[in-house]
Amino acid sequence: MKNPTTLKLRRAGKKVRGFIDVVVGLQWGDEGKGKNIDELISHGRYVGVARFQGGANAGHTLKYKNTTFVGHIVPSGCLQKDVELYIGNGVVVDVVSLIKEIDELKNFGLKIASRLFISNRAKLVSYLHPFLDQADEHRRSKLGTKVGTTSRGIGPAYSDIRARRGLLIGDILSPNFKHTESILAEFHMNVLNMYQEKYGFEINLQKIKEAKKKWWAALEELKKLQICDLSFLIQKRLREGKNILAEGAQAAMLDIDFGDYPNVTSSNTLPANVCLGLGVPHTALRDIYGVIKAYTTKVGGGNFPARIKDVVLEKAFQDAGHEFGATTGRPRMCGWLDLFALRHAISLSGANKIFINKADICKSSKMKVVIGYKNGRKVLKEFPLYLSQVTDVITEEIPGWGDKNQGVKDKKKVSPELKLYLKYITKKLSDLKVKIIAVGTGQDRDQFFNWDK
Repeated sequence: MKNPTTLKLRRAGKKVRGFIDVVVGLQWGDEGKGKNIDELISHGRYVGVARFQGGANAGHTLKYKNTTFVGHIVPSGCLQKDVELYIGNGVVVDVVSLIKEIDELKNFGLKIASRLFISNRAKLVSYLHPFLDQADEHRRSKLGTKVGTTSRGIGPAYSDIRARRGLLIGDILSPNFKHTESILAEFHMNVLNMYQEKYGFEINLQKIKEAKKKWWAALEELKKLQICDLSFLIQKRLREGKNILAEGAQAAMLDIDFGDYPNVTSSNTLPANVCLGLGVPHTALRDIYGVIKAYTTKVGGGNFPARIKDVVLEKAFQDAGHEFGATTGRPRMCGWLDLFALRHAISLSGANKIFINKADICKSSKMKVVIGYKNGRKVLKEFPLYLSQVTDVITEEIPGWGDKNQGVKDKKKVSPELKLYLKYITKKLSDLKVKIIAVGTGQDRDQFFNWDK
């Protein structure tokens, strides 16, 4: 279905340029972005969905009718049969995961290869990068500075690129690739030997051999896919008057520059990076859709100021919200909605529209909301450099709603307590001129109701 506005302008003889909308998480990840993206593109407004950063450390679970898919590399629009899928130059590609996901989607009757376009400037995760990730986390554990990485090799891959020794997707088509790769592999093994000698990291040569075999086999399959100058293709689509949805991995509060460093991901997650991660001008960007949950979750290291202190209550939120990582399986820490952090994320991202997911999850008679941070007796006016500086939080309470809103799809059927909660959030964010546009109450794509109407 084509954009009706575009068609109208074309009939009037006016030249129309397409736009890029962005979906970004506004918390610490796992907000349910994949579900929101799938819902947005179902209306026929976008020709494609583009990943602009991150790698297989991202995990998105998509459910529609009887179909469930857990993806890491393939963009979230994969369940829509007529949507193009783009992997931008800002992405670090785990080729084994990519090929596996494409094969899994074939079992759903979905053809991916014909509509998947991969930037020749995207970064290649080598078979040794995950081992380097594990080795460095081992070192951090000994030093007491563990980050909680997914160990998918994302950080080492980005490090190699910044050090100008990494591999690009386009390199696999070069006749000199094996030689270039062997030089990098030798460097990586030397680094692993250092971790072994200095920190006691165990190098499992058999696992490395197996990973190498799978990696090279996946590269042969990768060569069969559409590797291209993605910047040129996307800008061509925009000139044709077609629109694209850019998909952010992780979330604003995990941005390497503006998150709780070093407890962050290895890339810039904010919408400003769309331009660099896809190779488009900033003038192409339009709406920024921010995604949150009605409460807050977090994985990995570092302080979590909004965390629910009652262990039993936190476990109840984990179980009700299925708060276990799609990538790692680790239970997520659960906390109250953190409006202080959310306001910070909105100001950084420029989000003007908000999805709220899992609004049916309420396991307390009172829902607390964090409205401020404290360092000792000092109330913080600005977001702190390090979350370790936060010693306490300032909260307000809103009546809870229990199980009253499970599966609700109609605004008229929403409980008074949830309506009050949503109106409270809207009021607190009103000066930021951001709209709550839709609220999700379940796992499926159709369990939404419009809040802005």
